[in-house]
Amino acid sequence: MPTSALDLERVCTDGLGYAGMPAYDRTKKTVHPAMLMNNPGDSWSQFEPPSGDFPRGWILGYADKPAEAELVVCVERTKATPTGRMCDMKTDDGKPLKIRTYNTSYRLSVVESRTGEELYEHTGEAKSDECPVYIFTSAGEDKDKYYNEVRPKDYRKRVQPFIAP
Repeated sequence: MPTSALDLERVCTDGLGYAGMPAYDRTKKTVHPAMLMNNPGDSWSQFEPPSGDFPRGWILGYADKPAEAELVVCVERTKATPTGRMCDMKTDDGKPLKIRTYNTSYRLSVVESRTGEELYEHTGEAKSDECPVYIFTSAGEDKDKYYNEVRPKDYRKRVQPFIAP
């Protein structure tokens, strides 16, 4: 059984489920809770979308137990392409900073957590020629790059038939 959300990476990458997970029965017209896993390029992590992006109960949050997930929704960046756009931003301390923007390609899949069986797959692109209002970067990330990423509202309708039939 998964003890943390990171244990669910294998469901996304290798199609390996956990036999002790709750069974997914699509014929039941109830909400089938899902864990959302995101890989923006190099490693997988749990993603809890902001409140309001999905109806309550669809996506398990950081405080929920990963072992309760019937499904795993996997969102992975597969490619990044420069847009050619440069944006003038400022650092936290007010210094000028030029940001290059990138369009991304992504793969979305819905996987049964118990069996590792992929129930749905979609590839798409996240494109924009607008400059971001603000960006967050983590240690080790290039602070001069901004990636347009697929947003929960872009795939809510794609996962709905599996999570809330």
